[in-house]
Amino acid sequence: MIRILKVLLTLAMFVLLLPGCYDQMNLEDASISLMLGIDVDEDNQIVIYSQSPVFYKEAQEKTETASVRADSIRLARAKFDSMLTGITTGGKLQSILIGKRLLQQKDWYNMFDLFYRVPKQTETPIVVVVDGPIESIFHYKPIDKPRLSLHVRKLIETANKSNITVSRNLQELRREMKDKGMTASLTQVRKEKKNVVVTGTALLNKKGQFTEHFSLQETTLFLLLQNQFIGTPSFILELDGVQEQSEDSNQAVKNAVAFEIVKSFYDVDTNVRDGRFIYNVTMQLNIIISTLQTDDPEFAKETAPKLQRLIAAKLQQQFSQLIRRCQDKQIDPFGFGIYARAYQYKAWKPVQDDWGAAFADAHVNIKLKVAIKSTGVVDLYSPL
Repeated sequence: MIRILKVLLTLAMFVLLLPGCYDQMNLEDASISLMLGIDVDEDNQIVIYSQSPVFYKEAQEKTETASVRADSIRLARAKFDSMLTGITTGGKLQSILIGKRLLQQKDWYNMFDLFYRVPKQTETPIVVVVDGPIESIFHYKPIDKPRLSLHVRKLIETANKSNITVSRNLQELRREMKDKGMTASLTQVRKEKKNVVVTGTALLNKKGQFTEHFSLQETTLFLLLQNQFIGTPSFILELDGVQEQSEDSNQAVKNAVAFEIVKSFYDVDTNVRDGRFIYNVTMQLNIIISTLQTDDPEFAKETAPKLQRLIAAKLQQQFSQLIRRCQDKQIDPFGFGIYARAYQYKAWKPVQDDWGAAFADAHVNIKLKVAIKSTGVVDLYSPL
């Protein structure tokens, strides 16, 4: 009797597993889109690109790239199915590339409605702005790198870990687009002769239009202001507060200091005076010196406090310039509006629908203190 029950139990388990196989699809029958691109051509028509891996042994090319003109991603999918080997699926999408021309189109963001109606499709894909035609990236065939769609994803992840660009998936893009207290920021890349390179961060206004661009080091400052940096961000600053380098001002080696931030303290105090928002940002940075290039022997003999003051003054100046540029464009990628909503709601409520203009009139005061915790195994302050 026990043996019969065991047999019946085993059969029941097999029967329960069978329903999971009725809708199976072989890899050869699917075009699994790993990278999607959306751009606008010279005729002001929307062009959608797709790149999928090829699993056929007979195929010489291991990726399949296609492009179609379509008014929506759903319509593009039907056109892709008319030219690709397998049925187009987007559940494994790694990145979505959008051209600058698309960002100038009204309501371009509504094209992503397809993804937001299936929540699981918004967690993985990273949204990237391409400086130049998207076609040049989709037709790029690197011979010393992994599959292009995986290479682009890995490239952005590496740059984000190095704090030289942001990383935004579809969910994070939606949050920044819908939040009245900030504006969106996206990774920006460009196709050069032999490589796809990250150029920094693209900044959008509240309508989603491209407005400003942060370089690689400016992005590091941006992430530091947001208190969203990863690990130990690195900086290189020219030391313009030391003696002139030499009579030849065009020499390649500059007076500079490189350092890493090992610990930081960040605080934002929000006030309102005469209808104007006032932010007092206090930052304490503990750093370690990794490089000190100077041909000034007197400076080399100085103690750490002078170098601390120089670094703090230089960083404070760069922070202020970064904020001023955004205020001039009436954008707030830093999220200062979120602090206004949280701590000064009465003053925030009347200006929430036009926060860009209110932020442009705000005062942002940066108070920065730098403490050198280590200079490495070499004593940089004593002459050899």
